[in-house]
Amino acid sequence: MKKNITVIVKQTHDNLGEKGQVLKVSPGYAFNYLLPNNLVELATKGKIKHFNMFTKIANQKKDIVKMEAIKLKNQIQQIKKISIKRKIGQQQQIFGSINEKDIIQKILEQTKSKLDKKQIQIPEIKNTGIFNILIKFIENESCYLQIQIVPENI
Repeated sequence: MKKNITVIVKQTHDNLGEKGQVLKVSPGYAFNYLLPNNLVELATKGKIKHFNMFTKIANQKKDIVKMEAIKLKNQIQQIKKISIKRKIGQQQQIFGSINEKDIIQKILEQTKSKLDKKQIQIPEIKNTGIFNILIKFIENESCYLQIQIVPENI
């Protein structure tokens, strides 16, 4: 009868599972494949406790980030619409472009919260009017914000 040994998964792997998961595997599989390829490490009471502590801290950080993202999402949903003034030419076309920096600046003025430009998906805007932009916070948290491009009085 073979005696299985306990190992801890070091990185998420398709066949092994999530990082930090404790598994029982055969000694040959562990010593000939998993350990040389640095996929697992031998589990001791101290290492299991260590991984559990780090997992708990990582989950707490994720919860904090998620709560901050939801708070920011609620602040942005309160805004409803942002107006941006631009000089216009013939046929209501704007000079220049509207980019993520413009949106971030307006949101910062109204909510005192800073966004990263990677969080904003903005369509190509060449005319005056009302446009919807998508703001992504974390995996499943996002919202739409209306921006209105209005002519600047010369």
